[in-house]
Amino acid sequence: MKFKFLSGLMLVTALAGCSSSDDSMDETPVFNGPKNRIFIGGMNKYYALDSQSGQLKWSFLVDSGTFQYSTAFYQDNVLYVGCTDSYIYALNAEYGNQLWKFKTNGPIESSVFVSGTTVFVGSDDDSFYALNAATGELKWKYATGFNVSSSPIVSGENVYFGSDDGYLYALAQSTGTLQWKYYVGDIFNSSSPAIVQDNLYIGNRNGYVYNIRKDTGALIWKKLLGSSLEFSSPTILDGYLYVSDKYSLYKMEASAGNLVWQSSHPGNYSSSPFVNENSVYFSSSSGNIVASDKQSGTVKWQKTIYSNSAEPVAADAKVYIGGGGSNFIYAFSEKDGTEIWKYPVNSTVTSAPVILNKDGKLFYPSKSGGRN
Repeated sequence: MKFKFLSGLMLVTALAGCSSSDDSMDETPVFNGPKNRIFIGGMNKYYALDSQSGQLKWSFLVDSGTFQYSTAFYQDNVLYVGCTDSYIYALNAEYGNQLWKFKTNGPIESSVFVSGTTVFVGSDDDSFYALNAATGELKWKYATGFNVSSSPIVSGENVYFGSDDGYLYALAQSTGTLQWKYYVGDIFNSSSPAIVQDNLYIGNRNGYVYNIRKDTGALIWKKLLGSSLEFSSPTILDGYLYVSDKYSLYKMEASAGNLVWQSSHPGNYSSSPFVNENSVYFSSSSGNIVASDKQSGTVKWQKTIYSNSAEPVAADAKVYIGGGGSNFIYAFSEKDGTEIWKYPVNSTVTSAPVILNKDGKLFYPSKSGGRN
């Protein structure tokens, strides 16, 4: 298994797993599942914490492997997450008990995406998998030329992901039939696609960020930045693209790739940016979590937590991140970085968190196809 940093962003605006009363279509949807939760992985444990207090709700232990790479996907009170022990796990999100597991032939570093009744995930066995969400049974798999640690996203009838064979793939989500593939010449690693309308955006080790038509695989534009983009997934918000390489954080016009600003930070960038209406959040390999102004790129606040390239997620005026080298999971004030709580974990690395707020809204990191 090749070494990776964590990558990482955005709010899913629809209520997850909600249902409406049969008596009135005007009634507010009711969320039937846990609320105020942060879900995050450590070495050989996956955790559910109360997002307001940091209190442990449950943890799930495996004999070997780590949950540090794969970001979970939440649907209908089930968490789906990959582990480097080669298994995909389905866990009850309320209590943490295992519902099923499916073994691939290599470590799982890809994040999971669930569409309807199908779980999609890549494996370091060079294959991409579609599983039955209720049972874990294999629906189909597709062989690529190298590891699939880039995370998938579903849009329309297709599922999209990158492989370290240098290709970006579009497969029919129902059958796994190849719709198109686009060659960029180098590995994607944990850089994962973002889709807005008909545009797919992704970065690569070759230093380029790409805008590709999702229906045909035709190149719209590509932009060469300063160094490898393999550890950062692009985030799109309000017509702008945010992405980081080793040395800089970039804001670009999503339509044409024109650079708006470039911001450098001591210690190197090493996570995907999480962007909301207020700020851009990221972590550096020097151990800092940083909040920057999204209009100018200037630093608003930063905290040293030895983050080990962990990825932040902001929700309900809090920023959540695993401390990694500090052996804590943290919640900070989004406004000024004041520590709200921290929870000790026996792990030097953590995955990117997934948040369920008090209303049942889901907040995913950049590397997850679940972001909006």
